[in-house]
Amino acid sequence: MKAWVALGLASAAVVIIGTQTVTACGDKFLMVGRGVRFQRAYAAIHPASILLVLPQKPAKSAAILDSRLRSALKMAGHHIDLVEQPANLGDILRRSSYDIVLADQDEATAIGALAADARSKPSVLGLDHHAAPPPEVLKRLDDVMNSRLDASHRAVASGG
Repeated sequence: MKAWVALGLASAAVVIIGTQTVTACGDKFLMVGRGVRFQRAYAAIHPASILLVLPQKPAKSAAILDSRLRSALKMAGHHIDLVEQPANLGDILRRSSYDIVLADQDEATAIGALAADARSKPSVLGLDHHAAPPPEVLKRLDDVMNSRLDASHRAVASGG
């Protein structure tokens, strides 16, 4: 009898020590400290090469100057270059290949004329003075990249 009690206690000890908490799919992400932050979870569908043109007359509310925007772009997987002197922007656009040029709304029209002469024909996006939340800017960039890819697919399909 003592052997059976000892065997039962040993079996119970093994079962208690060897158990693990079983959680359903996704529940492990809801535990404290284990969640995935949105900023780290977002990745661009089509990573772009982006040129950020800093405004000639910096304003405190310029969206281009927002460091959160730059960090969000980098975390999403985009390649970012900054240019501080728009005077030589035409040369930079002719030498390098960019998909998108982000600029202040007031300067976007003039930059668009320079971008038309660039070899990569980048899309120019103007950001208004009020800082747009980075998720909105990232969505706009995805839309621009999708339209650029659609246009290149149509050009290939039509033979041009």
